[in-house]
Amino acid sequence: MWNQVPLDASLYRSPSQVTPARVIGKLEFLPLNELPWEDFERIQWRILRDVEGLRYAQIYGERGQAQEGLDVVALAPDGGGVGLQSKKYKRFGPADLKAAVKKFRDTERPFTIDRLIIGVSIDVKSKTVPPVLAALRKDLHPIELDLWDRQELSLLLRTSPNIVVEFFGEETARAFCLPFELESVVVPSVETVAIREALARTPEETTGAAELLREARALTNDPVRALALIEEAQGKLRATPFGAYAAQYDVERGRLLARVGRADEAARQCLDEFWAALDLGLTSTADVAHRRLRELVRAGAAPWFTQVAGAASNLYFNPLGAVADVAGIGEDVDRARLAALAGEVAVANDDLAALSSLSETLASAIESDFRDPVLRTRLRMLAAEATGDWTAILADARKLKLGYDLLALVTARYARHRALNQKFKDAEALWDDATGDASLARRWTDATTWTMSRRAFREYWNPFTSDEALPLQKALLELGPAPRILAIAESAYESALDALRADQLRSAAIFAQRALRDAVSAGDWEGEREARRVLAAALAKADEPGLAAGHLARAGAVKEIKELGRQFADRFIDVTPELSAPNYWTVGTAFRLIEQQADLVPDDVVEVISERILIEIAGAEANELPDIRMLAVSRYNGAIGALAGLAHRLTPDRAEKALAHFEQQPLLDGEHYRFHDQNEAVAVARIALARPEFAERACTHLVKLLARSQSARKQVAQQAVDRFLDVTRPLLAALAANGNHWARETLAFHDTESVPPEQAAAALARLTTPLVHKPGVFTEGTSAVGDSLLVLGLPGDRLDPAVSELLRRADDKHVGAADRGDYLIAAANLAPQLSAADRSEHFAAAIHGASAPRSSLHDEWEQRFSHRLGGMRVVRNDMDSRERALFLAACLAGTDGQRAVVRDQAYELLVDASESGYWVTRALQQLGDAMREDVGYLLTQGWALRSFAAILWARHGTPVQTGMRLATDSDVRVRRTLAEALSGTEPDEVRRPVRDRLAQDPSYSVRSVLA
Repeated sequence: MWNQVPLDASLYRSPSQVTPARVIGKLEFLPLNELPWEDFERIQWRILRDVEGLRYAQIYGERGQAQEGLDVVALAPDGGGVGLQSKKYKRFGPADLKAAVKKFRDTERPFTIDRLIIGVSIDVKSKTVPPVLAALRKDLHPIELDLWDRQELSLLLRTSPNIVVEFFGEETARAFCLPFELESVVVPSVETVAIREALARTPEETTGAAELLREARALTNDPVRALALIEEAQGKLRATPFGAYAAQYDVERGRLLARVGRADEAARQCLDEFWAALDLGLTSTADVAHRRLRELVRAGAAPWFTQVAGAASNLYFNPLGAVADVAGIGEDVDRARLAALAGEVAVANDDLAALSSLSETLASAIESDFRDPVLRTRLRMLAAEATGDWTAILADARKLKLGYDLLALVTARYARHRALNQKFKDAEALWDDATGDASLARRWTDATTWTMSRRAFREYWNPFTSDEALPLQKALLELGPAPRILAIAESAYESALDALRADQLRSAAIFAQRALRDAVSAGDWEGEREARRVLAAALAKADEPGLAAGHLARAGAVKEIKELGRQFADRFIDVTPELSAPNYWTVGTAFRLIEQQADLVPDDVVEVISERILIEIAGAEANELPDIRMLAVSRYNGAIGALAGLAHRLTPDRAEKALAHFEQQPLLDGEHYRFHDQNEAVAVARIALARPEFAERACTHLVKLLARSQSARKQVAQQAVDRFLDVTRPLLAALAANGNHWARETLAFHDTESVPPEQAAAALARLTTPLVHKPGVFTEGTSAVGDSLLVLGLPGDRLDPAVSELLRRADDKHVGAADRGDYLIAAANLAPQLSAADRSEHFAAAIHGASAPRSSLHDEWEQRFSHRLGGMRVVRNDMDSRERALFLAACLAGTDGQRAVVRDQAYELLVDASESGYWVTRALQQLGDAMREDVGYLLTQGWALRSFAAILWARHGTPVQTGMRLATDSDVRVRRTLAEALSGTEPDEVRRPVRDRLAQDPSYSVRSVLA
């Protein structure tokens, strides 16, 4: 009968004695024949396991059966089976060898054997053995047959001094083995030996608890005696390192307690286990305990036990972080735990109203009778959070009334409090103190966490210096891990991520809430930011954008909060409460969401937000509000971004104040910029367009800004310059006279005769001079579009060579797609000035560029850096110039046949066009009403083509059902285009329902343009 070799088998034990060799000097062989038989078995097993590397051993029979002998099979590292037969021999001859092989053949084994070893402790010197061994090897083939006698075993052990020292002593090992150095041997403690034995035989067997348990289960009619036996068995288990094993018998104990009228006692222990499980985040264990409590209540325990567990579960498992009333439930310790849990839920979710409502509950719990100092400290910290008064608990902690570990915890929590209130140096110093106090308490894991908090917080007040504390963090990490001061759910954050990936949103939110509570309670700054991000992601996917936005604002997650705004493009997410936050990063991040969703802000909320913007502006002017403008979370830059989105909706007095703020900024030259240049330009332009009374002031400021900042030249800014040309023309002329290219091009666009002849000639020369390339060098950037505006006043015959050259450049293999696009747009600007013959001549080249342009060496080189996993990436959105070539072809088309070619080529490009298909749309627009029959197809394309469909439908009203589909399009740009197109038409029975739908649109721009 084959059995696995258990961990407590005698084979694993140390030798019964040390058997040194009886000679002095170098040894040829070890005295294996002098070993007691059990030690010889052990040394063979050690050779199999530690020299040959065999594992998963099984042994035949049991020690002491029949005769002294060993029969073992095991697996080699390559997966092959190995068998060892060993017997105590005084002599070993051919008959013994044959008998061993016969026994092998007659015995069934648990797996295939590829190698058989026969082990003997004596020297096999008989000359008759080798021929028999050779014959048996031939018979057994392909099974290998080895004979391990004293000589062979000695050879195997020569390079294993650790085994030789153990069985024969150090002196024998030095005489026999190759030279070696002894290392300190770690002797297993009594506890670890007990653990090993318990693993082999189960803790119940090794402690004697198993017999007690069996006896208790047999006493079906004597619950008192059975209960005593169960409790005695549990006591034996709790006295070992496997004390947790005792808990599995609590169910039996509880049932027995209920039978003897002590159900409340069982419920109390069960409720304590429930709380312990929640502390560690063992939700399944807590759920099991909760079910047991229900059973015990049915068996006679007081109902309040399940009420406590239910209240705790409602708080713990609420994915939204809602806080319920927990006063007056349970015993003192339960009321304290419930108050602590409710308060930590409130703090983690920044529910100050709920925290304030818990003040009396917290105060009562602090004064109640329980012995847990950590729980009392948690309650006191929550009370300090609720009142803002940390004096008492700080005083007790710093006087070491709480011990070093709780001093560290209180200091870290106070550091978080100071950090949230922008007391930057205080917060860093406090986290530093917490690290030191935790180190005194040997709480290395917490010390590492708070060092990381220092580093993470530096991003908000002293950026680019966080690595200074990295060596300390690494050193502390090497000292750990160590138990934490507060019990936390170690894997809550990772579990939240896993659940989120699996789209298990409820679980993801619950795990993330726990991770957030743990981080906040422990003063873990970085852990808090990470938990808020993953919680926000779960809430957003669960259609709770308002809650998600609050967490992202507090985490300073600008990128994520902007994405949230895009995700809910038709629903306003109100973050105005966050604009009153005590720190700049929360305010700045909230403003970024408002900037993203400005078009959705309700009219009454515009008043609230615009007032907050002016407060921010005033604070910036007075230098009263801490801020770092280079950071994405800047409160000032966020406010200006929100202002840009709402400027056209400001009241006159607020518009004037905003404009005055920009006007009083210090002047900058063309070599400098401000982070808010772009948003400033949009805000000023919208003020000009919405409030004509400020147009002169706004445009004067705007022209100066656009002349300096290229990034500020957005469409709405250019629109304002164009709308109030009477105001802007003199300013542009002065700038143009001083050499400003943007001013020259803007004037040329409006008045071709305003361009001085020498400037037009220079621009024409630049457009007609062939490109010169140097080997191995690529250039980027052109002035072609601006130059094309400067030469528009020249006759068409002088412009034709420029168009020819621009088309050659657009097909140059050394030119990248971005520059090709510039050349094609420049040519399109010149196309209307050409003669019909010249346009027709260039049409074929433009269509060729739209269908099969020459490959670009520049783009092929950049393509090598486009992989998303690359260490260096070049990301471009304009790696295809075909759409712009098609636009040029459409501008050149002069016949119905050429327009048909453009249309056909446009549809071919739409197969792999960019998401919007902007330039394809511009091309098709050149074809006019010829596209009216294709409205249905255009509806299936990107936003630009759907916008074109909206223009066509507003003009013709067919197909009828298309209008409502366009009015409910998911992209506001399509709906805005439709509203603008309908604003110039008379309402009729076809268009009126569509207009009515647009009049209720959530986006202000749609409603306003329709009106």
